Amino acid sequence: MGRLKACLGYAWAALAVPLVLATFLGQEPLSRAFARGTGWTISPRYSGGGLARTVEHGGYRTHLRRPVFDGLLGERRRGFVQVEWEPVAALPDIIEEDVDAQGRGRFRVSLDTRTGKAVLRDASPEVLGLSVVTPFHGGWMVRVDLKKP
Repeated sequence: MGRLKACLGYAWAALAVPLVLATFLGQEPLSRAFARGTGWTISPRYSGGGLARTVEHGGYRTHLRRPVFDGLLGERRRGFVQVEWEPVAALPDIIEEDVDAQGRGRFRVSLDTRTGKAVLRDASPEVLGLSVVTPFHGGWMVRVDLKKP
């Protein structure tokens, strides 16, 4: 009886190893398929909101995302707008960009891509300041905090 249990245990382990490997190797495609099947989406507070506009500058692009005020039970009083520049290889040392956050605020952002320092200028009263300045996915991103007008 003990020998049978040991054989069954080894057989179970041998069958489980490929299953575990397949799960880890297929984790991303499986999770995408699961998300598509359920209709779930990533929260705009994490993803930065939907794409509102893309501006071509020759060698690089500016992506302006929709302002995000989403909360669990409705809109929050404070939100943000996310601005992205890519690809990093084609970015100038200093980026100057005027941004209109779809009626939720206007500002001019200056980003030094060598040091990662960003400055806001000529901001409307709805603009509270910079919250995030970071490189990501082959480009740079800033999040500017906003309050509801």
